[in-house]
Amino acid sequence: MTIVPALLCHTFEDFRSELARVEGIFDLAQIDVMDGVFVPGKSFPDIEKINELNTKIKFEVHLMVAHPLAEIDRWLEVKNLERIIFHIESKDAPDAVIAKIRGACKQVGIATNPETPLSAIEKYYDQIDEVLFMAVHPGAQGRKFVPEIKDKVVACAAAAPNLSIGIDGGIDADNIAEIKSWGVKIFCVGSALLGAPDINIAYQKLTENIK
Repeated sequence: MTIVPALLCHTFEDFRSELARVEGIFDLAQIDVMDGVFVPGKSFPDIEKINELNTKIKFEVHLMVAHPLAEIDRWLEVKNLERIIFHIESKDAPDAVIAKIRGACKQVGIATNPETPLSAIEKYYDQIDEVLFMAVHPGAQGRKFVPEIKDKVVACAAAAPNLSIGIDGGIDADNIAEIKSWGVKIFCVGSALLGAPDINIAYQKLTENIK
């Protein structure tokens, strides 16, 4: 089981601040990327500055963008990058996106919005490392958890037991145990961690509930 802090930042200064808060607690952090088209709002554009930071944290990038193929090369320049996640609802052909990420020897994840049927991603199970189910409508942190995704998650976990199943959005100490019971292995947490006065305490509460 892995809890991953989700860093949704509009400026590099905010990113640097949030990264400093999770440094030393987590081995992996998710960088949320927004283009203002696929979702409202834009993330910080000066990603080259990430390599100037002294950090041991590994990164995965969650591309909430209409055209992931146009973004991948930029993010491949980031040190410590392990995984790129793109949305099945994006405009680019999934096979092309998967091939580009695989060609760079990075792990591949497909994200799916709450209303998207499981049939949209089933054919890609053997080509990817992770399915990331959005439990909120993407674009902002603190949005309401959508429990109706449960059936999709359970079905995916049963059909692809070797695939990493992740949930992104709306996770807190009250619901994380139930979410684990669905077959989830990765918990991407935003406001329940970064909105907490003490991230260490918030992290402990989350981990205690998935032991």
